[in-house]
Amino acid sequence: MRDNQGFTLVEVIFTISIIIILSLFTLSFAISSPPQLSIDQQCSKVIDLLEEVKAKALINHKQINVLIDINQISYNYQKEFIVKLDENYYFQDSFELYFNKNGNVNSGNHLNICNQKECRSIIFNVGSGVFYVKE
Repeated sequence: MRDNQGFTLVEVIFTISIIIILSLFTLSFAISSPPQLSIDQQCSKVIDLLEEVKAKALINHKQINVLIDINQISYNYQKEFIVKLDENYYFQDSFELYFNKNGNVNSGNHLNICNQKECRSIIFNVGSGVFYVKE
């Protein structure tokens, strides 16, 4: 009498092929959709950079220029620092501003960060150098 133990070759190949197909679907989903920051997190990222520039200008008593472009914000102090927005976000306007040696911004303005659904404004207060987000 024959003792049938284990799996046949067809059963093993079928099981492995199902595992491979499921892995490919999972891998393609993970690669195609990188994590996205929310609009509030984008605003926080920009405000953090502006606070950093303000502190450097104040500590070193030097004027630092900030360039706001379509999808990035940058400044140059001893080396260039660039913060890029995620691919679905953009600045509504491009302009340049600077922080003087006292850490104050040169002009009152607002910076609009937008995606397809909504926009948020970062407001610059002249004199105080304070930034806040307005919905």
